[in-house]
Amino acid sequence: MKFALPPKLSSAQLKSIARLCGKSRSGTKAVIADRITEDLKTFQPLAQGTRVLSIDLGIRNLAYSLLEVPHPNDGLPSKTTKGSRKKETVPSSAAPIGPRLLAWERLALIPKANKVVAPIAKTKKSRRKTKEDDEDNTDQKDEEVPTKKSRRKTKTDGATTTPGHQADEDPTAEASPSTTPVLVEDFSPARLSAVAVDLVLNRLLPFRPDVVIMEQQRFRQTGGSGVYEWTLRVNSLESMLYAALTLLRKLGRWDSPLGRIEPVVARNVLEFMGVRERLAGHDVGDIWARHRGADDKTDNKKIKKDIIGRTLASGEGLVVEEPARFVAAEYLDEWQGKKNFQRKADRMKKLDDLADCLLQGLAFIHWQNNKRVLLERGVDALQDQMVE
Repeated sequence: MKFALPPKLSSAQLKSIARLCGKSRSGTKAVIADRITEDLKTFQPLAQGTRVLSIDLGIRNLAYSLLEVPHPNDGLPSKTTKGSRKKETVPSSAAPIGPRLLAWERLALIPKANKVVAPIAKTKKSRRKTKEDDEDNTDQKDEEVPTKKSRRKTKTDGATTTPGHQADEDPTAEASPSTTPVLVEDFSPARLSAVAVDLVLNRLLPFRPDVVIMEQQRFRQTGGSGVYEWTLRVNSLESMLYAALTLLRKLGRWDSPLGRIEPVVARNVLEFMGVRERLAGHDVGDIWARHRGADDKTDNKKIKKDIIGRTLASGEGLVVEEPARFVAAEYLDEWQGKKNFQRKADRMKKLDDLADCLLQGLAFIHWQNNKRVLLERGVDALQDQMVE
């Protein structure tokens, strides 16, 4: 289907349309317009009943959600009157029918190893502690969080330490490499490829997804010049999953005539869903701030967790089916602050991953719907959502 954007659209309007279609908003007017037009040329609408499997990649903390597309609708967020958020809601002309959440889970593809061996003696330079990764490199942080038991042992023994941390040095005793345990874990291509194939064949394809979407991975974090080893591992897993799914589709093992894989940029998800929340009357802070000052309390992770929490609590925009209800109930309990004996760091990490994969899936479905509306009814049909 041929489509052309109106020639007199402003830069702000083009950026809004790009956001509504899940595309990057960077570049000149001509670049943004071409990006939107090219994307619409290959657009494949999601039919009713299409299954979208959304994956938030990780080796320690992979999470996925399976969503089923509802009947096509405008999917516009409901508007609220001034001075109110939940009360006196003004219904939209086409009340959105929420997707069905059929599965929602977080798992560790390669759990932490318990076996320890004596390490090879290291030089002082090699023992020097490196800087911690930023908040996006959450997999590596998981490896370096010691349990209470191991912390007590470290304090009493002096020579024993947890992985990723230098042992406390006793000036009166000679250092002995044999007393410092090191976890033995295999992240070789052979191991990761076996894990990827097992994940696809035995867990993902049995869901019969029509579209698989994965968060597009990066090599560098926060503009740094270095590339972390853990980042390379996750990026390798991403490539292996693409290869396995593509091969199975070519061989006819993917039981869907529509089977395809699509990357999703995490920032596009946050910007799109953040504006939807703002239209619904919720405060989402400055999600566009790239260089925040000390007084800026905006937390993008918290924003994403809150969006999913409000969606589950209200029951609007999402229909949770039986297989996913237990996880949804656990998520709500934690989000609402109910007591739990699990370590807070573990609970918060679990919420992060679950929120990321579900938010990504919901955003993708809304993007496809917006593209359909744009092709069928033009730019004016999206005018209510074209705000910044």
